[in-house]
Amino acid sequence: MTMADHYIPTKIIKDRFDVIKQFVEGRSVLDLGVVSSRPVKGSARDRICRSPELLFRRISELNPNTVGIDIDAEGIEVLREMGYNVRCVDVETMNLQKQFDVIIAGELIEHIENPGQFLRNMKRHLSRDGVLFLSTPNPFYAKQIWKIWRYSKPRVHENHTCWFDPITLSHLLWRTGLEPFDGYWVQPKSDLLKTWRRLLRNYFSNSFMILARVRPE
Repeated sequence: MTMADHYIPTKIIKDRFDVIKQFVEGRSVLDLGVVSSRPVKGSARDRICRSPELLFRRISELNPNTVGIDIDAEGIEVLREMGYNVRCVDVETMNLQKQFDVIIAGELIEHIENPGQFLRNMKRHLSRDGVLFLSTPNPFYAKQIWKIWRYSKPRVHENHTCWFDPITLSHLLWRTGLEPFDGYWVQPKSDLLKTWRRLLRNYFSNSFMILARVRPE
């Protein structure tokens, strides 16, 4: 694969965890952005306790040694009180002085101010044979297209700074010393897709996940 190449997923899954769980048992795992950002009223404890499907929880059930990272100090303290192995640091600049077999960045890169700096830092923290999981919303999601048609603009999360599709993310991974080698479209059960399944292409899926590794020099 060269810098001009890109990786476009061909498989569809309903749940990222179905793929991730195969990689986390018995390995050193770093999970990023572990405090829920769902718009729930109340304290950090409220946000966490009302998110039973939080990916970090499911990963930690398989591997209790998983290290969780987030910039939300209040949320990290709540998770620490609940017994999780967590640290409050900035994923763009942190230096944990350790490399991990698996790094998981679920729905995170779209919140980052400097995605390139972030990926270079992930390369420094990823072992030579390690795997980086990157999932992010798909800007071409079918419902997003409908919103543009209906309201003349897409729906944008207030904390999002950028959008990627598999092509642009592949290019950025390459520039930062990483390379994609596998990927999935992520499409939870949807009435829209159930009705229009034969009309929609994979590129209209809700989100996607790319698996990347350190690029051989």
